[in-house]
Amino acid sequence: MNSYFLDITGNYFFLILLCIISIAFSIFSYYKTNPAIEKAPKIALITLRSIALCLIIFALFEPIFTSISTYNKSAQLAVLLDDSQSLSIKTNNNTPKQYKELLSNIDFSKLDTNVKFYKFSEETFLINNFNFDSLSLKGQTTNISQALYSITKDAEQDNTKAILLITDGAFNSGTNPIFDAEYFANPIYTIGIGDTNDAKDIALISLITNKIAYIDNTIPVNINFNSNGFNENVKITLYDNNNKIAEKNIVLSDDHVNYTANFEFTPKTEGVHKITAKITELKDEITTKNNIISEFVKVLKNKRVISLFAGASNPDLAFIKRTLLEETGIEINEFVQKQGSEFYNNPTAQKISETDIFILIGFPAASTPNQILELINKELNTGKPIFFIAGLSTDYNKLKTIQDHLPFTVLSSKPREFSVIPNINVKSLSNPLLRVTGTDDDIELWNNLPPLFKTETFVKTKAGSEIVSTMKVNNVALSDPLIITRETQNKKSVAIMGYGLYRWKLQGYANEKAKGMQVPDLFATLINNSFKWLSVYEKNKTINVHTTKQQYNQSEKIEFFAEIYDNAFVPIENAEVNINVKSNSETRNLILTSIGNGRYYGELEGLRKGDYAFDAVAAAGSRKLGSDNGRFIVDELSIEFQNLKQNTALLKDIAKRTNGKFYNINNKQEIKSIIDDIINNSNFKTKPITLRNDFQLWNWIWLLLISIACFAAEWFIRKRKGLL
Repeated sequence: MNSYFLDITGNYFFLILLCIISIAFSIFSYYKTNPAIEKAPKIALITLRSIALCLIIFALFEPIFTSISTYNKSAQLAVLLDDSQSLSIKTNNNTPKQYKELLSNIDFSKLDTNVKFYKFSEETFLINNFNFDSLSLKGQTTNISQALYSITKDAEQDNTKAILLITDGAFNSGTNPIFDAEYFANPIYTIGIGDTNDAKDIALISLITNKIAYIDNTIPVNINFNSNGFNENVKITLYDNNNKIAEKNIVLSDDHVNYTANFEFTPKTEGVHKITAKITELKDEITTKNNIISEFVKVLKNKRVISLFAGASNPDLAFIKRTLLEETGIEINEFVQKQGSEFYNNPTAQKISETDIFILIGFPAASTPNQILELINKELNTGKPIFFIAGLSTDYNKLKTIQDHLPFTVLSSKPREFSVIPNINVKSLSNPLLRVTGTDDDIELWNNLPPLFKTETFVKTKAGSEIVSTMKVNNVALSDPLIITRETQNKKSVAIMGYGLYRWKLQGYANEKAKGMQVPDLFATLINNSFKWLSVYEKNKTINVHTTKQQYNQSEKIEFFAEIYDNAFVPIENAEVNINVKSNSETRNLILTSIGNGRYYGELEGLRKGDYAFDAVAAAGSRKLGSDNGRFIVDELSIEFQNLKQNTALLKDIAKRTNGKFYNINNKQEIKSIIDDIINNSNFKTKPITLRNDFQLWNWIWLLLISIACFAAEWFIRKRKGLL
């Protein structure tokens, strides 16, 4: 059944009235002509002008033509088939063979054409003319939530009334699929495939270390792995660029599954280092592809120069300096103003340019020379980080010189002083500045600190800023920020809008320590965490070339992205970006293609297993713009091999929450009844589908063209007849 409607903006009466007036005007215009013309061309002229005017008036009322069609849509079944690598492993149940037999035992022909097959891993794809060979079992991840969403988003239109999900349930990408399952609001039937017992295996789960390190500065390397079915000694060996740097012996036992091995790594050279952990390969492991894991660490020069600027000598300056001196590999410049515009240690242009991190404590003051602020601002423009701590004598008008690099904008300021205490919520505990134990208990530690001082300064946080802590005044919670961070366009900043931080050390930590209590030093924690977070930066580069990730599987494409700017950071559109990729076994060349706004893209595929380095050179004509480099790995290792056990509990939960059913793959009678169970479900039925299409006639180009054609024809006839 089809219905059609024509709607306009306004009243049909006025539309008809205006059309009548336009027709009357056309008749009046040609009632008497000079010279007089025959009746036939006069009628033609009146008609052409009337049509043109009426069409214009019609368009002004914004007409919309609507068609509504209704038809019956049969209920559809969507079959989601796991196509990930974990199902290619031959377990005790010989999973690939089990998978094939399962699909052959389900009589999908009962549904005729009312069934659609999809395969999923990291993405979901419709399979036309399905057979078991349609599955490659090479997917890099298992994203069940994305697979369910791809069906549910069009379920109403397609009348998809049931989903049959066949998977091992070991999702390792996306969100928990329970939420997407409940959103479907129809039954989901699940079949678990794969081994329900823990496979006899050792699997390296994660290698956790710093992404950026400094020469001669030791960083921790934590290796987490699982073991099942072994009672013997194994050895974990740690490598830096394939050079062995440490090893540890671990005793495995049946009553223990999760293990951690802690190492330390002290880099000696600058550049990108590949840190690799290998664990002994044991007999009877289901796979050894998960016995090795790697991460990249970018090692920078060890000397980091910190410049402390203070409007006057104060306790915060002394305590912060003492805390920073406990860090290795840093050099501190201390620039403290005297009574006037002079400094105890003169901040020269060279010392300011050599600074890596700026810390301002009650700075600038009213007497701070503008020249110093301009020099600091120049360095901040290159992407260097800044740590701002307010003070009683801070001059916020002077601060406007560098305000672009701070996480806030000053609205107003008065020197009136009052006490505040931090007010931190659980959500803020994820911020790296507040990490103490890493648990929710940290909130009590922070919110029980002694009060700070603050002036009556009101600020507005900038886009991209995070309010780490608000404040309380007289135990009344305010929304005003106390601690703010911001990271945007490779620039980092931290701001503490109060002062007297030393009180956290003296009245908090030291007081409790004197009583013999074991408490964390929250003052040192905040300063050290802020320093480490700000330290992880690189100066803005005009040439930035990188791969989408640093570890690829052999079946994946290697994707390269580049951003090319001139010295003023204006995107360059006409550059040629040439990339040379090499390993010990092969060398490949790639020229990236411009995708607009100074961005370039390209991809390589078919690379053999190995450790690759690339050098990129950007040029405009014969002029070299700059270069960049990086590294990546092509390997067989996949996250899919880290968990080979069927997640039966998840599949049962999905079925239960959606009024579906979980089927045991070993019960052939149950498997054969799946399609009948789906057909007999009361929800699985035909329903009328209504489709509405709105066509904007006023935006239709032919309406304008017809009107113009009518005016043109009218003008042509008038000229032919010699009308004035």
